[in-house]
Amino acid sequence: MEQRLAGKVAIVTGAGQGIGKGIALRLAREGADIVIAEYNPQTAGDAAKEVEALGRRALGYPVDISNVDAVKQMVKDVVAEFGHIDILVNNAGVVQTKPMLDLSVAEWDRVINVNQRGMFFCLQAVAAQMIEQVPEEVKAAQVPADIMSMKEAAEPQPVNTTSYGKIVNLSSIAGRRGRPLSTHYAATKAAVINITQSAALALAPYNINVNAICPGIVPTPMWEEIDRDRADLFDAKPGEAMAAFINTVPLKRAATAEDVGGVVAFFCSPDADYITGQALNVDGGFEMN
Repeated sequence: MEQRLAGKVAIVTGAGQGIGKGIALRLAREGADIVIAEYNPQTAGDAAKEVEALGRRALGYPVDISNVDAVKQMVKDVVAEFGHIDILVNNAGVVQTKPMLDLSVAEWDRVINVNQRGMFFCLQAVAAQMIEQVPEEVKAAQVPADIMSMKEAAEPQPVNTTSYGKIVNLSSIAGRRGRPLSTHYAATKAAVINITQSAALALAPYNINVNAICPGIVPTPMWEEIDRDRADLFDAKPGEAMAAFINTVPLKRAATAEDVGGVVAFFCSPDADYITGQALNVDGGFEMN
């Protein structure tokens, strides 16, 4: 496989299993060294060994991304170990299927704290490190557009095509419209899209690209949990909910972790240096907006 990411260091959150591990392995195959930032120490270590088997450096790093201090420490430790951070994939997340009117405060907070709050503060901490890595002469030339005078804005500005970091946030097709059985989850995934756009604007002066991906149905432990919850709610058999969803996908199949990993690798590669602030559906045509 082409080594588009050779020499890069990538943090992938929630990479101990499922989509996150698929992303981590794809980035490793394209040449990146990988930090498996994962809540479960066992799966973090196991995934790191799989990355090492591909010939890349790996660090299994147990972390709760809803703990802001722990996230900041992770960034420091990664820089101490690898020297720099070039890629962040915000993949870690939790899900729950439950009718909106039955949600408790604790259930709402749990999903928000990981999927939205944790995602944002991971982005913030890594973005600050990426900015530190930008050459001083480049930073000195950057003037945020919202504080430029009209005269300055009209004058030609220095052009620099070098990307100094790639951030990819995992949203979901659930973030595209309301979901009455996962209101809190859908709200967080809509927030991911909006935060991605805000971050893309904030980091554009430093040529740091920020994009989002909205996966559809991917048979992972998370989707197995959704299937079980829906089976309980609707007195159905295990597998029926997932099969019903897949039947509505125009391409008539679920996605694989490799499908998602390939798109993440594209966003992290030089091929996407001129793409920022976008949210791309990877769902077989389920959502078309």
